[in-house]
Amino acid sequence: MKLVLLVAVVVGVLILAPSAGSTAGKPWLWQCTQIHNVEAQYNCYVRLLRNDIEASRNPAHEVPRIDSRVAAIGGPAEAGCHVLMHQVGREFARDHHVTLGSLQRYVPRSNNPNCSAGFGMGLVMYLGPQIIRSGGASAVRSCAALPTRYREYTCVHGLGHALLRAYHGNLGQSVRACRALQRAYAPDCAQGVFHDYWISLRGADGTRAPKRTISPHTLCDGRLTYIRPCWYRYFLEQPLALPVRDAADLRRSCRGLHALERYGCISAAALTISSNPFDQMHVCERLGAADASACLRGVPDQALAGRASEQVRLIRACARVTPGAREGCYEWLGRTLSVVTNGTFRERGCTKLSPQRARRACVTGASRMRAALVTFS
Repeated sequence: MKLVLLVAVVVGVLILAPSAGSTAGKPWLWQCTQIHNVEAQYNCYVRLLRNDIEASRNPAHEVPRIDSRVAAIGGPAEAGCHVLMHQVGREFARDHHVTLGSLQRYVPRSNNPNCSAGFGMGLVMYLGPQIIRSGGASAVRSCAALPTRYREYTCVHGLGHALLRAYHGNLGQSVRACRALQRAYAPDCAQGVFHDYWISLRGADGTRAPKRTISPHTLCDGRLTYIRPCWYRYFLEQPLALPVRDAADLRRSCRGLHALERYGCISAAALTISSNPFDQMHVCERLGAADASACLRGVPDQALAGRASEQVRLIRACARVTPGAREGCYEWLGRTLSVVTNGTFRERGCTKLSPQRARRACVTGASRMRAALVTFS
């Protein structure tokens, strides 16, 4: 009898003990990181992120936590979370019957540009048919009701994505729908339309590749009104293009273009230099006034959200920009850092600048944070 009990205890311990293949001690999302097929890995991340959000029953609070978790593990999960959350957001909206009226309940309570912004855009993308029925006006009202300027911007950008999908890839119709909106929203909506088109060239993010490809040199010549928003995401969505690392690469990427088209191209190419805004500033410093002004529009200062001292350090780098672009640098970064901080940068950042003309330009930019951004990530 004692032997039988001893065997039973040993078997029980073996059953309860973690096996070599258990999840004990494994990092979050480890099941996906070990997959080497890109499509299979993408689907794995989508499934596990979706499970996490569903288990929480509160995406508005859970997705910001996911931002912190992917930042801690880094790698593909962090690098791709924004796009992954596009799909997660669309699926969540579909399965939970999200409407324009209920949108605010689910939008993440965060200004983080990675997972939170991606999920919010995904929710809006799903709402395309509802948006078309209202002509876009009700969607803009829903976006404008969000509590921070950055969330409002990402919502309007997502509106552009939604329109192109709802209009089955018809660029003209989609841009016209954006143009019918108020001036504060129209260019940022249009940027979302063009962004979705550049994504579709490789059939990514749930898009269908168009039968005929239009180059940015044709599409972004002003025929659809918005030149800079049209160019802005082009290079970012061309993974096989030559890398942009320095001022010479920027000039090479935009050779032969002039005026606003060159401005749009330089901004778009600068966006791909690095995810580190200081690296991009370093390149912009080496350009003449016109190209430097354009280059600065690609500096991703939203990456410094929540890092007040780094935000001030970044705008102080404007002092190294060529004099002809220096005031515009203070103004642009003052404006976009105010967007990221929902207005607090004006008092907490601009006031720390010197000389006086730098402070004045920063405050001028901050005062325009509600206007259309035209180029912003």
